[in-house]
Amino acid sequence: MGLYLNVMVTVASIAIASVWLAVVKNSPLDPLPATYPSRPKEEGVFAHNALLHGVEKIGVGQVSGPEDLAVDSHGRIYTGCSDGWIKRVETDGQIVNWTYVGGRPLGVVVGLHEEILVCDAYQGLLNVTEGKIQVISTEADGLKYKLTDGLDVAKDGTIYFTDASHKFDLNQFPLDFLECRPNGRLLKYDPSTGKTTVLLKDLFFANGVALSEKQDFFVFCETFKARCRRYWLTGENKGSVESFIDILPGYPDNIRKNKKGIYHVALTTSRSWIAEELILRYSFLKHILAQAQLELVFWNNLPKSSRILAVSEEGTLLAVYEDPNNKEVSSITGGLEVGEYLYVGSLHANYISRLKLQ
Repeated sequence: MGLYLNVMVTVASIAIASVWLAVVKNSPLDPLPATYPSRPKEEGVFAHNALLHGVEKIGVGQVSGPEDLAVDSHGRIYTGCSDGWIKRVETDGQIVNWTYVGGRPLGVVVGLHEEILVCDAYQGLLNVTEGKIQVISTEADGLKYKLTDGLDVAKDGTIYFTDASHKFDLNQFPLDFLECRPNGRLLKYDPSTGKTTVLLKDLFFANGVALSEKQDFFVFCETFKARCRRYWLTGENKGSVESFIDILPGYPDNIRKNKKGIYHVALTTSRSWIAEELILRYSFLKHILAQAQLELVFWNNLPKSSRILAVSEEGTLLAVYEDPNNKEVSSITGGLEVGEYLYVGSLHANYISRLKLQ
């Protein structure tokens, strides 16, 4: 009986090992276990509120997934949509189909000559004028971009932007989350030479970028580390990186600065105990999700609460804006202050939200 039991255990072990080897061999992941700091308590400034409840909705049904927002010198707002259009919101609220770029435009910013600079998830870095598209950067250090994401432009025309992942494209971004490897890069495009250089690599889903008022540094988001960091452009710390604001309650997307030096950081979804303490710690669970093609289901089942943070140039949290039930404003990806309003972008909404600031 003992011999029979030992044989059966051995056979079962071999079978399990064979199945596991097949799973790993066919998996798109090369995962690492992830560790996260504890989530901040939802109290004080982080206490839940309803500041985004009852927002005004602009362009209902005329925009699809207005992911990022930019404003020109005339007060007109531009956004990139999931249907490939850059759309413009006129000062009277009318929506104009401005220029079709195809792909999936994500980050947008107004350039020095009122052109619209775009990070297109599939095409790379674009220079867009009305009816005309120029692809200006698609790779750096011989490595093509997979998910060009966020950007800002300096007064000298230098563009600082991110490639969220050089391994997974936009349709696969939950796989990047599961893999827990630093596949993102921070990049610099010099318009005088047409050259793109890598400022930083090994980032965990590099995302939004926003320069400081003096342009002595910029802040960028690392989505899958739930933090924002500061990159120094001048002074004795030039080229160095330090924490700006971290241990966030959600995953940051785009970041934009207002004229008062306050940054608005969009948290697209909340952090999850199940995700961080269970699934992301264990490679075998991640392999199983990827093999079963359940990575998007996993991402979509993270807590839906998203919000916008107002943060000072020193990295001090000043305010939080959210819709407690996420019925009107969800999957927040950007916040842009224009005049007395805060405009809110979303990955999935079919309108732009607008909140009158107090």
